[in-house]
Amino acid sequence: MIAPLKRPLRFEALPQANIAPRERETARDGGLGLLVGAAGFCCLIPYPALAVGGTSALQLGNVLTLLLVLPVVAMSWKGRGFWLYPALLLPLFVSSLKVGVAGGGELGISVKGTAVWAISMLAILVPQLYGKRYAVPFLTGAALATLVHAAVGVWQVYSFSTGVFPFPQLYVNQSFLSVQDNAQIIARYTQRPFGVFPEPSAMSSSLAPWVLFFVAELCGIVRLKRRPEKWQHVLFAGAAVGGLVLIILSQSGHAAVTVAAVLVMAAIWFSRSAANLRTYGVVVVGLGVVLPAVLWFAAMSLSNRVGGSEMGNSSWAERTSSLRIGWSILVHGDAASAICGVGVGQMAPALWNAASIDAVFSVLLTYVYETGLLGALALGTVAYVLMRSWKRMRFGVAYGVIAAVWLVGITLTTSYEQLLSLWLVLGWLTAWPEFCDVTVASSAPKTAQKAPDVRINEPGVVVSGPARDLVKRWTDR
Repeated sequence: MIAPLKRPLRFEALPQANIAPRERETARDGGLGLLVGAAGFCCLIPYPALAVGGTSALQLGNVLTLLLVLPVVAMSWKGRGFWLYPALLLPLFVSSLKVGVAGGGELGISVKGTAVWAISMLAILVPQLYGKRYAVPFLTGAALATLVHAAVGVWQVYSFSTGVFPFPQLYVNQSFLSVQDNAQIIARYTQRPFGVFPEPSAMSSSLAPWVLFFVAELCGIVRLKRRPEKWQHVLFAGAAVGGLVLIILSQSGHAAVTVAAVLVMAAIWFSRSAANLRTYGVVVVGLGVVLPAVLWFAAMSLSNRVGGSEMGNSSWAERTSSLRIGWSILVHGDAASAICGVGVGQMAPALWNAASIDAVFSVLLTYVYETGLLGALALGTVAYVLMRSWKRMRFGVAYGVIAAVWLVGITLTTSYEQLLSLWLVLGWLTAWPEFCDVTVASSAPKTAQKAPDVRINEPGVVVSGPARDLVKRWTDR
């Protein structure tokens, strides 16, 4: 007897029609989704890193980024935002060329600095390349990294109470100020947790945009086109809570901006929620317990930073002085410096000679000071792209809030351009319309559909208003 097999052999592929859509999508994504998720995790973990030269290092996130962006070389750039990377890179090359031709600094420092900027900014291309299809795996990796930072931060708070800095051997990256050399000072005097980052401000600037995106997704303000699984929703919620707690504990000035953004999103969620028992319970718990606790905790944590303490005021005073003196060095230079900047990597030595300050405490303004007018024009193109993406998202509040918090971070909070998370956020914002639904939940709660007007069997007689339902029940009988 000869009959067909009901089960296919091992080497035979299952027909696509017999596979569920989600299972088919997972099977098709395969290992590439895992690689993108690993990049999302590693790009938010800057330690440990392999030393390159005397002041540079190669992070694991740099390696995965280089691997993932290789297809850009063979792809068509039409209609894609890939050109943003060379647009930002061109002023750096011109600035280094100016140092080599006109002088005004060490060419070797400019070449090395340009290489650091170029390798770090490659992270912009990762969301532009893979966000449309792999946004959920990428966010999963970022959420796991955020939870790691939160766990390490909580352990740091506990260890600081005993005067000990935990796991100092993990912090190996000579691109940043040495954590190992300052471990005892941090544990005994500073006592501000920062997870697996070089310092609290760098941590807050890097994690805040992702924490806000998780909050927006949790509140339904943002909807991904490819919906996460239930366990991923739980993971995102844990990352939002853990990341926000760590940012508040860090006592960074950036925490105030982040908390304000979270309150804005909570208000939007409340305005869009239906009037039911579940919403009432959430509002009672949120307004009666969570919100007062968060505000009190944030006020107590930030009081030493924005209040009258000597440490807080001196930190912000030095930060403000670096921005002001850096601008003065740029505008009082020659015409070549005004157009091409003082030179890549040349601002830190000039600032030290002028005021004994290590560097300009800003990624954005360091870029402007070192690239001049050309750099400002490149940033203008970035602003245009972001505004165009925001317009495509119908000027959604979540997009605007996250972009504003990210902008504050790179302008006033941190000066480490080696932090890959900062560049990932820029790429994420430019590719946002590709992986998020343009239409979001209605600003008003859903109501019952309006019953149609009832027409009585007489010409031109229509009943509406309070009598409509009564007449409809009578005529149905």
